[in-house]
Parts: sequence; structure tokens; C-alpha cells
Amino acid sequence: MAKILLVEDDNLVRDMLTQVLERAHHTVVCAANGEEATEALKTHSPDIMVTDIIMPKKSGITLISEVKNRHPHLEIIAISGGGRLDPTGYLDLSESLGASVSFEKPIDNTALLMAIDLLLHGRKEEISEQH
Repeated sequence: MAKILLVEDDNLVRDMLTQVLERAHHTVVCAANGEEATEALKTHSPDIMVTDIIMPKKSGITLISEVKNRHPHLEIIAISGGGRLDPTGYLDLSESLGASVSFEKPIDNTALLMAIDLLLHGRKEEISEQH
């Protein structure tokens, strides 16, 4: 399956998503914030990055922008609960910066796994039809 870099500052959400992804036979590399993700990308070559948007040290927005500059072919899935604002604005911005798809928290695990499968098989256009 895929090697996935999961970037999420909330321990419970990160653990839950790791379990969901590993049950689907993906290999998961975890990072608690954007700085850790930047370091992880130096030693790992993930197929997909799933990143939260609102995080300490380096936001998901900054991370997506940097990753798209350095790794233009890496597929990115953005996730957000929105913090103090409606998550839609953050998620729209993340897609304009290069995220392939975005999900509001709480995440529909089935939809996330389907999006990962479609991205792995180069069928990005089908995600917007499903999402």
C-alpha cells in the first residue's frame, strides 16, 4: 500500500488516524507539527502527506506551501477542525496552495481511505466527484 506522512498535533486524533491507516495496510510516519514533518521528509519519501492545518511551530498552510515547492509531486490531504474559525476557509486555502483534497474534522474514515486510494492510482479527479 502507501507510505503516509501523518502530521497532526492532537495525540488522540493522530493515534486514531494511525490505527485507521495501518488497518488499511498503509505504513505511517507521524509528526506532531510542521517542523517535525519537514525533518521527516528529509529521511522518508512518503507517497501521501495528511496534514492538520492549525498546529504549533509551523502551520499546515506553511507546510503545504513549502512541501509543494520542494516535492511538487507529493499528494497532500489537508484536515482541519478550524480552530477559532470555520474550517472551510483554511481548507479552501490549503487546496489553493496544492493540497489535492481536504476534510473537516471529525474525519469520515471511509472517505479518507477512498481519497488515499484514488490519489495512489492517479485518479484525483474522481475525489471531487465523491467529496
